[in-house]
Amino acid sequence: MEKEFYTISVYVDDDENMIGIPCGESAKYGIADIDKVVLLKAPYSDTQIENFVEEVISYCYTKKHNDDSPLSTIEKYTKKKGFVNATADLTLISIVKTKESYSLMPTFNDYEKGPLVIDDDEHILINPYKKGELAEVIKGFIQVYVKANMFYKEIQELEEEKKAKGSKENN
Repeated sequence: MEKEFYTISVYVDDDENMIGIPCGESAKYGIADIDKVVLLKAPYSDTQIENFVEEVISYCYTKKHNDDSPLSTIEKYTKKKGFVNATADLTLISIVKTKESYSLMPTFNDYEKGPLVIDDDEHILINPYKKGELAEVIKGFIQVYVKANMFYKEIQELEEEKKAKGSKENN
C-alpha cells in the first residue's frame, strides 16, 4: 500500500561514508527509525548516491519500530550510548519523499542537543527528480555541513586547549 510519505535519516561521517536508516510505524512515536541500516562507502558516483537513497526509502514501513528497545538504531549501529553521543561525529540529512516531492534537510550538530534541522537550507525536488539532481543536493550538503562541522570541531578543540592552559597558568 502506498504511504503518504517516506522519511529516512542519512548520516554522513567525516570520510563521507553514508549510513541510511528508514522509518516505520511506531505505537509509541507514530513514525520512527526501524532496525535496518544501509551503508554506502565513499567514494561513490551520483548514480550510486541516488540508488542508495531509493534503496533506503524502499525499506520504509517494511517493519515496525522497536518500541521496546531503549536504544535508537544509530545508537545500536555506532555502539555509543545516547543519541547525542551516537550522532556527535555524524552529520544528519533528513529526507522525506511524498508523491509530489523530495524534501532534503541538513542538520548542524549541537554538542548538547545532537542534530538540529536547518529549515532555511531545505531543498525541495519535484518527484520524480532529474537524474543527478538529488545527488547534487546531497553532495552540496556534505561540502557545507560535513566539512564545516570538522572546522567547528577544530575551533572547539582549540578553545578547550586554551581554557586548559589558562587554568594551569592560574594555579
